Amino acid sequence: MDFFQAQEEARRRTGLLVVLFGAAVLAIIVAVYIILAVGLGAGLGTGPMGFDPVFLAVVAVGTVGLIAGGSAVRMGQLRKGGPAVAELMGARAVDPTTKNPAERRLVNVVEEMSIASGIPVPSIYVMDDEDGINAFAAGWGIHDAAVAVTRGTLETLNRDELQGVVAHEFAHILNGDMRLNIRLMGILFGILLLAVVGRGFLRSTMFRGGGGRNRNSGGGAIAMGLALVAVGYIGVFFGKLIKAAVSRQREFLADAAAVQFTRNPRGIGGALARISDHTRGGKIRDHHAEELSHLFFANGMNKSLSSMLSTHPPLKERIRRIDAAVLEEPEPSRRRTDTGGADSTAAGGKGASGTAGSGAGATADAAGPFGGMVGVAAALALMESVGDPHPEHVQHARRILEQIPDPLRDAAHEPEGARALLLALLGGDNEETRTERRTAAGPLADRMTELARHVRDLPRDAYLPLVDMALPSLEKLSPDEAARFRAGAEGVVRADGDMRVFDFALLHILWRHLPGDRDRSRGRKVRKLRGVRAELGLLLSALAHAGADTREEAEAAFATGLEALARQGGDNAGEGLRLMSREAVTLPELDGALDRLELGTMEVRRQVLEAGAAVVLHDPALRTSEIELLRAVAESLELPLPPLIPATSPRANGDG
Repeated sequence: MDFFQAQEEARRRTGLLVVLFGAAVLAIIVAVYIILAVGLGAGLGTGPMGFDPVFLAVVAVGTVGLIAGGSAVRMGQLRKGGPAVAELMGARAVDPTTKNPAERRLVNVVEEMSIASGIPVPSIYVMDDEDGINAFAAGWGIHDAAVAVTRGTLETLNRDELQGVVAHEFAHILNGDMRLNIRLMGILFGILLLAVVGRGFLRSTMFRGGGGRNRNSGGGAIAMGLALVAVGYIGVFFGKLIKAAVSRQREFLADAAAVQFTRNPRGIGGALARISDHTRGGKIRDHHAEELSHLFFANGMNKSLSSMLSTHPPLKERIRRIDAAVLEEPEPSRRRTDTGGADSTAAGGKGASGTAGSGAGATADAAGPFGGMVGVAAALALMESVGDPHPEHVQHARRILEQIPDPLRDAAHEPEGARALLLALLGGDNEETRTERRTAAGPLADRMTELARHVRDLPRDAYLPLVDMALPSLEKLSPDEAARFRAGAEGVVRADGDMRVFDFALLHILWRHLPGDRDRSRGRKVRKLRGVRAELGLLLSALAHAGADTREEAEAAFATGLEALARQGGDNAGEGLRLMSREAVTLPELDGALDRLELGTMEVRRQVLEAGAAVVLHDPALRTSEIELLRAVAESLELPLPPLIPATSPRANGDG
């Protein structure tokens, strides 16, 4: 199942959940009506078939209002995405500059996976009070995701096993499971409120004094409270059934994706085997564990009396599907671990998986990114990798991380350093820009100047990965700090009157992550590519010029994009499109075009990225500027595009 099929499957399951929960709410309304009618001695026998329509309507409105209100409250609490879920579990945010070896390893693995996947680095958390082996990913999407692991995971798993667990969680991020899971949390919380109300009603009745008639009426109230509690938990029971049915299949898919991601079944297979051997298994003790049970890597609850209620398949079945040989290994061999040493990626050289980080880059550069394929064929191969990274992407990410000096990595990991770092990356190397850069940096000017010295020696293909690493730090800025940083960054790129492609790509990515009041109002959904023909033509023209020195080269690249559109069929959106001149393609207009294209359906956005990829890949010689612009396009379209490794070419490092 590719990325687009996984997204469609997640949408179908969301629709199914709406229907099933709607049916559950309807059943709850009827049950509450009967309980109240009997308990209050009203509402029965006044209408057809013994129902009072007015009383039923009152009950329905009250019940739906309570459930909807509870769901809305929980959704509001989770509006910040993954970090809100992690904090709900009492997890601690990991300092990316930590010197703790186990936490350093976790940061390295998550950053490695993020770069390989083509998504921003998620927030990283540790559940310090949990000694079982477990983890989860949560958020509304790739821009607010968080990955959390238990202390037991850090202390027990070696690097390969930790990488397998993190790859599994990244599969949930990429497959669209997180949005489905967080919606489930809200819906179930609303239904659970009925039980909470019933308990409160029951408690107030039991402590109310009185005798005689009051005692008799109190007995009825107690019965009614018990009935409401029962109704609430009946709703939760059916909610668990639905949650379990959805989660089990998604766990198998995420396991398979993790194996494909790492090409190391012993990693995730070994992690599952360790859970099986561990005294606490994957048990989570926090009182929110039940609410988040469908998010965990492994079953975090006590074994259910019925497998129907388990959110996860049996461990042995998961291991058997991944690598049956793991089950045959003696237990002591699975206990060997390397969690106490420094992480090999941070120190350079080979990682724990035994593959040299630089090897992937060298192989890919020599063969070209798609083994000699160009044009539409290469674009189709690239689209297959969207949301579906492979081991060569992981190895490329490891090589990139090894090339980034520690001062730059450390700066990316804290807000002040991240601001100084990105100002050092922006703009040209001339006196006007240097002056504006120091002005924008303010009190950070000296640090920015020092970082700029390291940037000069940094390989160009490490620029955007470094930006990805800095995004979590920038999201911690206050709105005022973010506004000042925006103004300063824009001043730097305009200082010499020449905004470069990288500057545009970086600013466009930044504006999607910085806190503040940038107008991101949503327009009408674009369901047909013809509805954005002008924007599409502008985008394809920009990509064509980014990789061309002459008009003829740009025409050839643009024609390849039109060929990709024609192959897609549909509404013939490419018919009549012409290459715009280099002067007519302004970066501010391109920014507006991307905002409009972002409103497309998943299919429209897929078509846009495929056509753009065909333009970039029309010949085997890739410029870094093409790759950077295509990455900005994918980021805008919210499509996780793994690194596109440029072939060795005299043009490869040109800025276009």
